[in-house]
Amino acid sequence: MNPVQVYRAYNDAGNARDLGAAQRLVAPDLTVEVNGKPAVGSAEDDRAANAALLARYPDHRREIVEAVADGHRAAVRWRMVGTPAEPGVAPLDVHGCSMITVTGGRITRAALYYDGAALDAVLAHAKETR
Repeated sequence: MNPVQVYRAYNDAGNARDLGAAQRLVAPDLTVEVNGKPAVGSAEDDRAANAALLARYPDHRREIVEAVADGHRAAVRWRMVGTPAEPGVAPLDVHGCSMITVTGGRITRAALYYDGAALDAVLAHAKETR
């Protein structure tokens, strides 16, 4: 699979709430930066972040707006939306871009760029519970 196909499969697994399938599409030593800062350091960290996102926004979905590949890398523009499970939590409506690297059919590196306080709060909570 090319990197866009891998990302689409990862995204589809997340939208289907299949965290196991999503985790199989990332390398065990996955590294993710968010807005230039380290955020995730393993497939398990990624799974925890996705579980925290599901807990806060059970109906969340990420739509792929556009994706382009160049060799083993891809750029993906996306929009993530969701309704909070708790009162007082902001709805999720975040536009962003992920730059990913794929090796051996798995995402090994990702750099996410977005502006969204709601998603930041979920990621911060996931980091605290590790």
